[in-house]
Amino acid sequence: MFGARAPGLRGLLEMAKVISLEDAASTLIQSNSRIVTAMAVSEPRGFFSKLESFVEDKENVQVYCANPNQAYNAFRQPDLQGKLYLNTMFLSHAVRSLHGHGVVYYSPHNLRSWGPLLCRRPVDVFWGTCSPPTDKGYVSLGPSAVYEPEVLLHARKVVLEVNPKLPFCHGSTAMRLSDVDYLIESQDEGWDLLTERKRPVDDIDKKIAENVASLIPDGATIQLGIGGIPNALATTLLNHRDLGVHTEMINDAVVELSKSGVVTGNCKSQWPRKMVGSFALGTQDLYDFIHDNPGVIFKPGSQVNDPVIFGNNRSMISINTCVEIDLTGQVCSESVGHRELSGVGGAADTHIGAQRSSGGRAIIAVRSQSKKGTSKIVHELLPGAKVSITRNDIDTVVTEYGIAELKGLNTAERCSSLISIAHPSARDELMDLARKYCYI
Repeated sequence: MFGARAPGLRGLLEMAKVISLEDAASTLIQSNSRIVTAMAVSEPRGFFSKLESFVEDKENVQVYCANPNQAYNAFRQPDLQGKLYLNTMFLSHAVRSLHGHGVVYYSPHNLRSWGPLLCRRPVDVFWGTCSPPTDKGYVSLGPSAVYEPEVLLHARKVVLEVNPKLPFCHGSTAMRLSDVDYLIESQDEGWDLLTERKRPVDDIDKKIAENVASLIPDGATIQLGIGGIPNALATTLLNHRDLGVHTEMINDAVVELSKSGVVTGNCKSQWPRKMVGSFALGTQDLYDFIHDNPGVIFKPGSQVNDPVIFGNNRSMISINTCVEIDLTGQVCSESVGHRELSGVGGAADTHIGAQRSSGGRAIIAVRSQSKKGTSKIVHELLPGAKVSITRNDIDTVVTEYGIAELKGLNTAERCSSLISIAHPSARDELMDLARKYCYI
């Protein structure tokens, strides 16, 4: 437990008022309240676990979040329609099926804009989680800085639920107790953190990772997403030297590369020798690594994912994945047709930003087929599919069958290049359709 080495709250009462969850809710949650909550590992579990009782006699309570940990009761209550509006900037698998049914709504915005957009209007309450206070009067919001530090300083009132299991993280998530209005003490030892198990790696992931690794020079700065391909990269990059990390999400793969000596940050042109991210999500090993680690700093998404700042890193390599990509280079990474899966997140931010970098490259790494055996390279996106990265911004696409460098190519050349890395069983049909629609 991270909080075991920190002092208790009682000696710091003059800096922030300790209050019960119920008293905080009754004092601060009113009809028409606009409340922003912390995301992912730093999500306030107490707030959401009893939210339905806090709003049952209210109207038009607007709650903003991202990547909810679970489908809390309040999200699934039809009788709360008109009372509660849950606006999430990224849909997790736990709530995607609830989207659009009267309580849960998805807000499609690039990750770099989440903080600034939330701060364009008054925020009545910022409600998050924090580590126990230090003897210097500081708490940490944990590994979540995407929008939290910006909104906390903008909100009229700040409430933090203390969780002794939350890692103390450096950077913009370290906050003075004097900036906090209310602290809610944890019950017993606190609650377990949201974890994302390391997805298993198969031969296809390994081959894709090998192809991606061939595009990454020594001394590059990398941005990785989550899944089997990034996990495979942790192995295929072991022979690289002096890589840096500037990434939307810090995960277990970059930690493994750091522990193996591959990631040093020695060649970074921004925040040298520091691993920089906006949030972290992974296993307990990851949270142990980032706890009180001055070599890992968290900054708002408006900074980390700003294409100009992102591109100021030399040899910036962004690696994302997608649901499907059409023959002209349109990338869908957030829906299957009309069905929302997740959100755009920072895919467009980092894909565009990496191409501003001297020696940089933006990579879409994707398996050639879905689990159902359908091609992920298609002649046209499914009806209703959301374009996450436009064909005007596409750079490089990698599958287990090769590398397609699309930037600067005309439509016919793009089609031929993408078909060459599609699954062999799909290539003839893709070529026929490309000719039918006059792409070639």
